[in-house]
Amino acid sequence: MLMRCPAAANSRFVSICRRFLPSPEILLLILLTLPAVLPLTSPGYFFDAHDAQHSVFFLVEFDQAIRDGAWWPRWTPDQALGFGYPLWVLYGPLPYYVAEFFHLLGTGFTTAVKLTWALATFVAAGSMYALVRRWWGRSAGLIAGLIYAYAPYRLLDLYVRAAFAEYVALSLLPLVLLAFWNLIERGGLRRLALAALAYAAIILAHTVTGVIFTPLLGAFIVWALLHVSRFTLHVSRLGLAIAAVLLALGLSAIFLLPMLVERHYVVQEQLVRATYHYQQHFVYLHQFLSPFWGYGYAVEGPNDGMSFQLGLLPVVLALVGTIAALRRTARPAWGGARHRGVALFFAAATAIVLWLMTASSEAVWRVVPLAALIQFPWRLLALTALTLAILAGSAVAARETRNPKPKTRNRLQPACWLLSLLIVMASFAYTQPQTTEITPGDESPLAVIDFELEFPDMRGMTVWASRLPQPEDAPLVAQYLAGQPLTKAHILEGEGEVQTLRHGGASEELLVASSVPMRLQFYTYWFPGWEVRVDGELVESWPEGPNGLITFDVPPGEHRVELRMSENTAPRRVGGVLSGLSLLVTAALLFGQRRSGRSGKSDRFRFLRSSAD
Repeated sequence: MLMRCPAAANSRFVSICRRFLPSPEILLLILLTLPAVLPLTSPGYFFDAHDAQHSVFFLVEFDQAIRDGAWWPRWTPDQALGFGYPLWVLYGPLPYYVAEFFHLLGTGFTTAVKLTWALATFVAAGSMYALVRRWWGRSAGLIAGLIYAYAPYRLLDLYVRAAFAEYVALSLLPLVLLAFWNLIERGGLRRLALAALAYAAIILAHTVTGVIFTPLLGAFIVWALLHVSRFTLHVSRLGLAIAAVLLALGLSAIFLLPMLVERHYVVQEQLVRATYHYQQHFVYLHQFLSPFWGYGYAVEGPNDGMSFQLGLLPVVLALVGTIAALRRTARPAWGGARHRGVALFFAAATAIVLWLMTASSEAVWRVVPLAALIQFPWRLLALTALTLAILAGSAVAARETRNPKPKTRNRLQPACWLLSLLIVMASFAYTQPQTTEITPGDESPLAVIDFELEFPDMRGMTVWASRLPQPEDAPLVAQYLAGQPLTKAHILEGEGEVQTLRHGGASEELLVASSVPMRLQFYTYWFPGWEVRVDGELVESWPEGPNGLITFDVPPGEHRVELRMSENTAPRRVGGVLSGLSLLVTAALLFGQRRSGRSGKSDRFRFLRSSAD
């Protein structure tokens, strides 16, 4: 009987391990990213952070709609003191789908949000690692991933601002750049679909992040098209990039179209007035380098209660990477002048974005149509967190190329290990949130009411309302505070009885009885999409009263009345159809065109292959 060679068996075992186990730098990346999310394992939550309450009670609202059969929610039933609000018409729902997934698995609302925070953190580190490794190797990817995970603005978003949707969207930015780089460099219909999915995810996660990221993405696509093909416009790859953007818009049309059309039906001045105006939120130059860290708010003038720092280590490493890219000797170091150009592109992007955050760029903000939507110029720190992390990776790559032994360049050097630990230690103090106890009320609709009673200016209203809702306008407030079942309708004219049969996140059901005609009114804002049915028959409804509430007539007799938020508006129907068709196209490209996906390896595109790997 023949005996298998032990050396061959060991070699096979090592090969299997390399295939299925993460590489050392990925394990190190995961291990060193853990301290950033360890506070999320505590039993409390940082409810005193700016938007922390929203991150939880928005999920409570989202869950009610999902359980009521609204697979794509549009309405939050408890906002505006119980009148409801079309939040998901205006607000990207993707982060809440992720959190809802965890909640449906059995976790509490706050725990589900915590798990989503943690997942987004690891996605951010991993996607940045993958992007920078694509250009400059493993060590550069590791450092870039850690710099991005521990970027001061990202930690600010998590533990100071608690900007849940924005944080999730920022975690996807490197993934979008990587997807479009692969598409432009290698081509292929499958890569087109992946790029479209990544960009659509940004749009569906956080609209404002999509707005501020799109110009950078557009510039990156143009640069990549010219640079990868050695400054000769590659028409076919340009077509693929445009097709990916259009497909992404199609995938997100179910949200984009209603948002663009129906946002005019809400009073938007609340979002841009007073302390939300961009002119009050420019960054002073010293704040970029100030080590200050606070849990307060941004104010007009230099005495902000929150930090706008870039981080000392990201700045130093970015400067080293930029200087290395400017030196001609760096050209052969990173696999050719193409990757040197990538570093210079992001250095230029960093300089432009920094300028846009200062008051000297106010003239630009005046002519930008979406400036009011962005609200805060310091939000562009999200882009500098991205660009500085990439430049930090280029600094590591430039140093490694000095190694006289090329075979060791893909191994982690002792200096890289030390730098990794230094990145974690430098930002560890910023990972300490102000934790408070979680109460049952924090995970219930009552949290919405408590919040709006404390902050009256945060109550939304529609264009059919003549004033912000007041407690005296909303009898539901007393029912919320007393923990009573909600009576969501009342008789406006006539006499009879009204019995609530069911109260849902996207619908209401009543049993009414009267010997005379009645006019009923729901304690719900009238808004496009609401349908009122009496005994299954659709009836006309209209807004009435100072709050523009849903009003309708009911004939004499006993009737079952149902109110439901539907998809029957033109923007929602068209958006749904476009997204459905786009999803089918995406699935076909991913699973039905595998040979087309491999076409990026054909001889005619061979000159575009990257030498980074």
